[in-house]
Amino acid sequence: MKQPRVWISALLFFLISLSNASGESITLNIEEAVQRALDNSINLKRGAIDLAQAGYSASRLWAEIFPGFSLNAGLNFIPSTPLITDPGFSYRDENLSYSINLGLSLSLNPSIASSMRRIELAYRSQMLSYEQASNQLEIQVIKNFLSLINEMEQIKFMEDNLDLAVQNLNQDRIAWQNGMLNELTWLNSQLSAQTARYNLSVAQGSYQIGLEDFLALLGMDTGTEIILADSIEIVPVIYGANELISMYLHRRPDIIAQQQTIERLELTKSITTLSSRSPSVNLSTSWQGRPGSGGLSAPFTDSLSGQVTLNIPIDSWIPGTRQNQNLRAADAELEKALLDLQNTQTRAIAQIRSLVLNLANTLESLEIAHSRMEIARRTVEATEVGFRNGTVQYRVLEEARRDLTDARQRVLNGEYSYQSLLLDLAAALNVDWRLLTRRES
Repeated sequence: MKQPRVWISALLFFLISLSNASGESITLNIEEAVQRALDNSINLKRGAIDLAQAGYSASRLWAEIFPGFSLNAGLNFIPSTPLITDPGFSYRDENLSYSINLGLSLSLNPSIASSMRRIELAYRSQMLSYEQASNQLEIQVIKNFLSLINEMEQIKFMEDNLDLAVQNLNQDRIAWQNGMLNELTWLNSQLSAQTARYNLSVAQGSYQIGLEDFLALLGMDTGTEIILADSIEIVPVIYGANELISMYLHRRPDIIAQQQTIERLELTKSITTLSSRSPSVNLSTSWQGRPGSGGLSAPFTDSLSGQVTLNIPIDSWIPGTRQNQNLRAADAELEKALLDLQNTQTRAIAQIRSLVLNLANTLESLEIAHSRMEIARRTVEATEVGFRNGTVQYRVLEEARRDLTDARQRVLNGEYSYQSLLLDLAAALNVDWRLLTRRES
């Protein structure tokens, strides 16, 4: 028995040395993990580019009334002459000419102000989308962080179960070899050890897959050894559903987005109405320079002209025309958007109430799960004493151990469910989850 142990010790020493040589582990808390994900997110970087572009346009609204300039120059290198008809082609230098034109145009309409506000609205909408994407990524990182901690705790329980099963197996082996244990009990002891080993292997594989996904989410190299050193304390939410709705309903991204949609439709309606029904003024001026008669060597002459045009649209006032139908369609879209806002608010209130109720129920269930785990632990201790004294069968001991394992897993799953619901509620209210468990000073 000594030689296999020597090989096992050597193998463990080699693996530990290899692990140390591969590099030091990285310790992360929740805030550090979230910051890594935000810094390395490709989607957020793309969103930042769109946000910067929208901000650039919003800070230069003067472009909407900036006049149009044009400059062109031309050279008439073949003067007008017949080609195949009489009197035939004739190239005359005195008919050569050039031209220089400089123009300026400006169109004024009451809809310009609404167009400017719509550009500003587009920037606010882009900012909302960027903030919402950041918040969603933060919630996802925290959930994955807590899920990995939950799996680590379950693995620790399974390792304890395996150690206990192996100890019992070694004791039962000696008793079976000395004829003090029947074969059925010996087989059950082997089955218990193998079952614990199988459950541990499955849990470790699942944890490794989740860890690789988590590293990818953080933008870190796969295979990086990390230590997760943080958690979310299980404390009750201090606000009621009605209080949360009153305080934070208006901050929900979907409600804000729908309100922005209504504002955009109102501006679009205003632009459509003013463009199709309000008079517009077009100002244009141009300067032209060219040689006089006598070819390119003729004296330079120029001319300046200006024009003001007043356009009064009429079609939109006639029922049934395309412009009139466009105005009716704008009214209909705005009316539907207002109904969508009511529906969004109703669903948001229902979601918040449901999350608060689920949090309360989960917290109550978690308290029961803790009590059940304590009872299961004491039951196992008493059953082990009875089994050693020969008053309790092995099957009863195994059932007690399974009950304890199940109770531990229920506690861990309950804690993760509560933490996950708390994050969902924070996301539904668009607030920091920490504000939900403490009063603001």
